[in-house]
This record gives sequence, C-alpha cells and structure tokens, in this order.
Amino acid sequence: MKKLPFIQTSVFADDRYQFSGNQLATFWKKEANIQLSSEEMQGIALEMNFSETTFIFSSKIDKCSVKVRIFTPGKELAFAGHPTLGTTYVLKEQNIVPVKTTKTVLELGIGPIEVEYIDKETISMFQPRPNFLDEYSDVQAIAEILGIKESDISDEYPIQAVSTGFPFLIVPLNSMDVIKSINLNAQKQIEILSNFITSEVLVFTKETTHEDSDVHVRMFAPSAGVLEDPATGSAAGPLGSYLEHWNVLDDHKKSTIIKIEQGFEINRPSNLLVQPLYTNDEITQVKVSGKVRKIAESTFFL
Repeated sequence: MKKLPFIQTSVFADDRYQFSGNQLATFWKKEANIQLSSEEMQGIALEMNFSETTFIFSSKIDKCSVKVRIFTPGKELAFAGHPTLGTTYVLKEQNIVPVKTTKTVLELGIGPIEVEYIDKETISMFQPRPNFLDEYSDVQAIAEILGIKESDISDEYPIQAVSTGFPFLIVPLNSMDVIKSINLNAQKQIEILSNFITSEVLVFTKETTHEDSDVHVRMFAPSAGVLEDPATGSAAGPLGSYLEHWNVLDDHKKSTIIKIEQGFEINRPSNLLVQPLYTNDEITQVKVSGKVRKIAESTFFL
C-alpha cells in the first residue's frame, strides 16, 4: 500500500465568506509521487473530485524549484491557474522552498511559470502574453449551449477565444439575471465546440454581486470533467486581456487591477485579481493573484 501525504487548500478565497474559493489537493511529497503512474494520478484526481489535483516532482530545469503535474477528474492539463497558486502555497508550507522566498518558478506542462509570494496567503502568477484567437460567429449555438436566448448575449463585444497559456471562449452576457439563469447543456457544449480551438466557455457580465467587483463570471468545462468551476485562474488572464483589449470596463485605466467574482452560483464565492502588464502599449504578461487558505492535510492510501 502506498501512503501519499497531501494538503487541501482553497484558492482565490474571499474573506467575506467562511467557505469560498476553488478547492485543490496537492500531493507534495516528491519521493512518494515518483512511484505513481499517470493512470494512478488520474485515478486519485477522480477520487478527490476537486476541479484539479496536483502532484509535485523534481524539475530538471535549473531555474525551476519543482515540476508540477495537474489533473482534473477527467484528464491531465498542461496549465491551470488555481492549481498553480495553491501548489505555490504548499511549497512554502512544506519548506520545499526557503521560508524567505519571494519569487520562484514552477515547471508546468506549458513551460516555466513565475510565481510570487505577496504575503502569507496572497500569491501571484505571471501568465504569458495573450493570444487573441478566432471569434465565434454562431450566436445561436452558444445560446443553445447556455440555455438562454440569442438576445441575452451582448452584441457590443465579440465572442472570442483568448489564451494566456490555455484558451477559453469568452462570451459577453447582458445582465446578472441572464448569467444566473443559465441552464447548461453540457453534451451540446462538447459536441458543438469539439472542432473549435477550445470547448471551455467563460461567460461574464458587468453587473456584479459586490460593488468592488468589475465583472461577474461563470466557467464551464464539461469535456475536462468540470461542469462548472468555482474560480478559474487560467481564464482570468484571458478575460483581463479581453476586457482591456475591447475597452469593456467603464472608467478603467489600462494595467490596473481588475476584480473578478466567480463561483456564486455553486456556493463557492471566489475573488480573483488580474492585471495585464504592458511593454510599449502591448500586453506582454498578465499577473493573476488571489488568496490561498490551508483547509486540511492528510494521507491518501493507494
């Protein structure tokens, strides 16, 4: 029997709620993880049944402190946001990086990603330059996926795929009432978007629950085994870039923090901070930050 220690965290936690953020299990002991096959890691992720589960390994890249593998209940991902921040928290919690560390680099499937410790609980990651990919013109198909009317989708801004490491199809909606009324057809989402750049859909509205938020968001990824995600750090970078690129937010100055609220519809309210960073009027990096709370630690027996 294999004994595998892990720590559970909630990432992008919102201090206004006792239970918030996106749950993550991090299997932090490299010596134990090296015994696992990919199939076993996938099985553990399904058993944990969080949006993602991470496993830490030694990295062969000099500047990287560790290598991280990320699994949803359905498949392995090259990159995901809240697992990156949650795993970074665990690195210091378990003294895998020195206590005084302020910045380090993780080896992920997409390559090295720099992370930064802002304080004991707040952590940032630096996502790569955004790629503004294809626009999606079939509004009726998107409405069918979401179970809403075509007129509920805003025509002020495009339905567009954007990536800062992983692509998401960003869909602007007209109101909070619309975003709350979504009746997702997961099978249609998988079928209709099977030949598109991505089948992951992020919807947003400028109407928010909290006055200090800029947008209210939901994200659906049934093809990855995640029907709805409480907080999606890998989508925050694309969304922040999209919002600035298309001048969506009123009275917003470029390269200032954008506050995203997510997870309210599934009782996991979350708070994500995103800040596009510019060089010569072009976004060259996107900083995504959030609070991480340690929730539990235990041993998994395999």
